[in-house]
Amino acid sequence: MVGPEIKFCGLTRAADAACAAELGAGFVGAIFASGPRRIDAPSARAMFSGLADAPVRRVGVFGDISIDEMIRIADETKLHVLQLHAGGTAERVRLLRARFNGEIWVVVRVMGAMPELLSEAVLSAVDAVVFDTAVGSRSGGTGVAFDWSGASDSVRRTAERSPVVLAGGLGPLNVQKAVRLIAPRVVDVSSGVESAPGIKDPELMRAFAIATRSSED
Repeated sequence: MVGPEIKFCGLTRAADAACAAELGAGFVGAIFASGPRRIDAPSARAMFSGLADAPVRRVGVFGDISIDEMIRIADETKLHVLQLHAGGTAERVRLLRARFNGEIWVVVRVMGAMPELLSEAVLSAVDAVVFDTAVGSRSGGTGVAFDWSGASDSVRRTAERSPVVLAGGLGPLNVQKAVRLIAPRVVDVSSGVESAPGIKDPELMRAFAIATRSSED
């Protein structure tokens, strides 16, 4: 079994981004949507600046902002992936494709064991689907897991069409169970490796990476 790639999200410090790269993460994420981990484009650019030689892809997490603003931020911070927590329509993806030469991920919010439905047009348009727990209007980082067992059939059906990114309540102690039930392409962790919102704990990051890779056995 080949285990999933790791995405450390909600980063706010260059040291945490460097730690993620050292641990072999596939993705590092900056949040430009509202919430306690939100940072602006200049801060994200500075945070990512030390990763130029690392094979790690930079993800921007966006809420309901204009396409022009999203592209401006993507250009300034040299993003590889746009993660849409709002406005993930097929038309919006099409408009972004015309101006962004990278991946586009759309978020599906899961309440309990019931994911939101995605249209065929959206599934065909995006590069990955992020399953995250629905907690009010928050854009990730809730520390709450959805019912992986109950949602597993829905998630696996999506995985037949598009790569799946699993987010919501992951940490070193439960990531192996999540991988076993969902089999995602990417595991996405934020609050589960923090000492405070936006402040990652390097030992928890390391423990998460070790646990994730142990699921390959």
